[in-house]
Amino acid sequence: MASYSNITPGTSRHRHQEAVYKVGIYGWRKRCLYLLILVLTSVIIVNVALTIWILRVMNFTLTGIGKLHFSSDGIKIGGEAEFLKALYAAEIKSRQDKNLVLQSAKNVTLNARNGLENTTKGRLIVGPESLVSYNDRFVIYDTKNRMLFYADENEVIIGAKRVTFTGSEGTAFKGPIQTPHVTSESGQDLRLESVSSNLFVESPQTVSLTSRIGEVSVSCFNDINLRSRQGKISLDAAQVEIKNLPESTSGTSSSADVFELCACRNGRLFLAPPITGCQARTELCD
Repeated sequence: MASYSNITPGTSRHRHQEAVYKVGIYGWRKRCLYLLILVLTSVIIVNVALTIWILRVMNFTLTGIGKLHFSSDGIKIGGEAEFLKALYAAEIKSRQDKNLVLQSAKNVTLNARNGLENTTKGRLIVGPESLVSYNDRFVIYDTKNRMLFYADENEVIIGAKRVTFTGSEGTAFKGPIQTPHVTSESGQDLRLESVSSNLFVESPQTVSLTSRIGEVSVSCFNDINLRSRQGKISLDAAQVEIKNLPESTSGTSSSADVFELCACRNGRLFLAPPITGCQARTELCD
């Protein structure tokens, strides 16, 4: 409170003027304000303490969080990482002295997507009981960049030097097979069999069946036909046997369908009428 006195010259009368100014907050408002400031200060201190504690526990640094580090090359994780959703990455690799292990409770699925069309172009699914791959082509190379296996919708190519089938019941092919050489393991039999249909062995030039130690056996339920359109059929062996030939009854026959089987010195066979006997022209046995 301030008081002012004004004295006018020539008069003895005093004029008093009073003005009252209240500055600040008083009473319960002041106490509430101080209490609010105290509470806010306490909350700020607690938040700062919790932030510092979290930074220390999580090991926050300028390059990452704990074992997770960020760099210009990408993200580096020094340990195991668990992803709850899909992971999108251009490259995933391990350290030079560590293995890269991908584990899942169910399947491990790798998808290769086309960024322009936003479609899945390739997929590899590793399950507990199967390995499934979806792609236009499937290729396997060795460490020297040589193709070992190639497969697409038109053909399958095996680039290994030797292909071995070890199935106890053999190998079944539903379509034709084209190969320059079919062989078996040393000491094992090679068997070509068609259980319920025909078996064709064709070649534009020569078909050779060779057994260097054992025998070659050809058997069937019906007929065996050996036919050469232009050349000849040669049986070259130390002994040629024809078994189970039918025997005719004694007597003479004048049937025109009965001939004598004759042989030249060079092994060529020919038929002769039973009346004339085994007589042939010179050019027949040349």
